[in-house]
Amino acid sequence: MEEIRKSIEMPIAKVDKESRIIYGVVYKASKEFDENGNPVDYEDTQGNWAKPEEVKKACHSFNKKLQNRKVVFNGGVDKQHNEVAGYGIVVESYIAKVAEPDINADVGDWVAAIEVTDNACWGEIEKQEITGFSIGGKAKIAEKGGAKGEQG
Repeated sequence: MEEIRKSIEMPIAKVDKESRIIYGVVYKASKEFDENGNPVDYEDTQGNWAKPEEVKKACHSFNKKLQNRKVVFNGGVDKQHNEVAGYGIVVESYIAKVAEPDINADVGDWVAAIEVTDNACWGEIEKQEITGFSIGGKAKIAEKGGAKGEQG
């Protein structure tokens, strides 16, 4: 199995200007497959996908890392994978138990809310220069398209 480093972006679906919190799907789980085992409902922009149980593992792994501030950039959110804290704080990170149409989340998708603490970054969001969530992580590619591994 080949190990690769990936970045995957999902659009910001909702912006609460008063609290400066952005909401969206971090990763959509693939749930429907053809006769060859390839997803027919969702693939990420790099042609990979993960079943709900793998998305859940990645979310839980990330949430555990949030408990160790030194591992996740001193507890903060970085910007465009620069690994520098101070742009925001994860205030919610969970697996959707029900569909959430207002943020385009289906059951099994990884959802997050980020409070944006950096003024310049908030300005870029308001100007739509920053338009999405992006996770990075390592994955072991088991077969074409599928990914198993740790995200976040």
